[in-house]
Amino acid sequence: MPADDTIARARQGADILLLSASNYPALPIYPYAFVQVSAVAARHGLSAARLDLLHTPTASWRPTLRRALERTDPRVIGIHLRQLDSIFIWNYADHDLPGAPPVRRNSYWPFHDTRQLIGILRELTQCPIMLGGFGFTTRTPDLLDRLQPDFGVTGEPDEVLEHLDDVLAHRDMERIANLAHRSGDGYTLNPRVFLPPADHTEYTDAVLRDLLDFYGPQRVTGPDADVHVPVEVQRGCPYRCYFCTEPMVKGRRHRVRDLDVVMADIAFLADRGVSRVWLVCSEINIGSNGLLFEMAQRMRKLNHGRPKPVSWTCYLLPNPVLERDEIRTLLESRFEPSWNQFASYDDENLKRTRVPYRARHAVQAQVAWLEEDQAFRRTHGLPTPPRRLDMFLGNTYATPETVSATLRTVSELRLGERFDDSLITRATRVFDLGDGLIGDTAAAAYSVGPEGLLDEVDLVHPTFSYPAALVEALGSARAVDEFFAHVEKTFLSRAYRARLDWPAFLARHTDEQRLAEWCERLRHTPGPSGADPAARTVRAALAAGGATTLLKRLRDSPPAGASAEESAGPVAQALVELLVGTELDRTRAVFAAIGLPGYWDDRTARTAYDVCAGLAARFATVEDLLDAARAAAGPGDPALPLLAVEYCLYDNNVLLRPDYTRILFRA
Repeated sequence: MPADDTIARARQGADILLLSASNYPALPIYPYAFVQVSAVAARHGLSAARLDLLHTPTASWRPTLRRALERTDPRVIGIHLRQLDSIFIWNYADHDLPGAPPVRRNSYWPFHDTRQLIGILRELTQCPIMLGGFGFTTRTPDLLDRLQPDFGVTGEPDEVLEHLDDVLAHRDMERIANLAHRSGDGYTLNPRVFLPPADHTEYTDAVLRDLLDFYGPQRVTGPDADVHVPVEVQRGCPYRCYFCTEPMVKGRRHRVRDLDVVMADIAFLADRGVSRVWLVCSEINIGSNGLLFEMAQRMRKLNHGRPKPVSWTCYLLPNPVLERDEIRTLLESRFEPSWNQFASYDDENLKRTRVPYRARHAVQAQVAWLEEDQAFRRTHGLPTPPRRLDMFLGNTYATPETVSATLRTVSELRLGERFDDSLITRATRVFDLGDGLIGDTAAAAYSVGPEGLLDEVDLVHPTFSYPAALVEALGSARAVDEFFAHVEKTFLSRAYRARLDWPAFLARHTDEQRLAEWCERLRHTPGPSGADPAARTVRAALAAGGATTLLKRLRDSPPAGASAEESAGPVAQALVELLVGTELDRTRAVFAAIGLPGYWDDRTARTAYDVCAGLAARFATVEDLLDAARAAAGPGDPALPLLAVEYCLYDNNVLLRPDYTRILFRA
């Protein structure tokens, strides 16, 4: 729905018009600040209207804003600057990063968009502009200087809104906490206070209508709703994870909101068809799992007898540990496991990043939640969504030891085989939390703007630092990107194997005449096809019409009603396996010679990491490996044993490079 239709419902004469030009297009989220500021305003007898400009083309901002101002006639315009960038390097690299999500580069500049918004507003109205939000709070002095609002709010706006009349009259402003106001040629920043979560409900029908307009009702209240509506449960964090600004913005003391008020907001939403909520907090189990289980109990009570129950989620730390029966209790309360990006599975690295957990906690949580959630879904007949293993393996303190230790753990647990995809964060978004650049990023940090690399570090702009030890080992930041793309699809997920093209593999490693000869030999070679449907398809096609029929099948689309196993990919893979099986003794000898004894007889016993590690221990390059395989094949045509080796290389995405070997398989 056009943005100005939302404004059309706003009451005339609103005290505050809330605007945002900082929504992230790759993950649009209705600003929770709109919900919270509207509620605080109402508590002090003020009305608010809301307009997020994400769905409004920039070319339409001026007429849209003009209509919004005419309809609301606000006393003050509040601009929400949620963040200064996406914090993800792939939005700002000077090249398309291998393995990066499908985002458009150089397309998200919330500081610049907010500056443009303020410029348009200055031409349209004399109404004072007040700037606030999470992103604004991280760089308040710089943003005041560059964006020149009339007022700023660092952190929570409660006291500013309580005294809004005084603020707008420039009266006694020095006593109002968290307010920034003009003073001479600059600004005065009043003392900062950290306030607890609201002790009153936040949602109203008007706010919910705006939220529904933003997403579309089906995404929020429909049968396949995918939007989690936020409700704050806790504020602040005592930890000092080197990459995180939340303690600076919300305080180092975590304070729990009155749970009766939390549940009143959730019940309000549930009664209006909302079926998924996100409990906003740093992590709900800071220091204890008590709050987590209290919310689980309350959610069970809320959902009891409700025709459309509400699912809930939040961020969780892996420490304190949750036992399996506790995880099952949470799942039964309709808890949905949330995204969690661990820095690594290496204790030394985790210690340096200052996260409040160690590798054993991360691994236990990863495996337990994965297995229990899968079991819960099977029991209740629920579909299993695609799984993605996210890791911040490009953190500042990552080293070759960090990477190899993490991948050894992943391989030992066969974790990579349980995830459809993986995403490694490759660089740290650099901040200054008051005592210089975070972590040890100063030497390598750089900033970028819409026109490219900046001459110096400027934290108002996207600023990043790659892990120095990995850059040194691989030669450049771009090489780190390429390395992590290989790790993501090969070792941390089954993404690589899911995209294998076995008919193309056959075409590369043989020709039609030789393949036809091999198929005829296979046709007359007795042997079981086992329980593999694709292997049975190969045998049946050979029995029915020989090699010609089978090769035609590989070129054509599968027949109507055919199963996935009968499509060209599985059939071509099964054909390779059956052909190699006609020369098993030579094939076994070749694999023993290259350091993978028994590989062909049990190809699922080793992970891709195991296979690559075994080969990298003996060979510097794939060419060296293939030369050794030819020598080990003995007299006669080595084509089929070599095809088996090529199968192994292709199936495991073997890439033998000395620089990769020194990182991946470090002792």
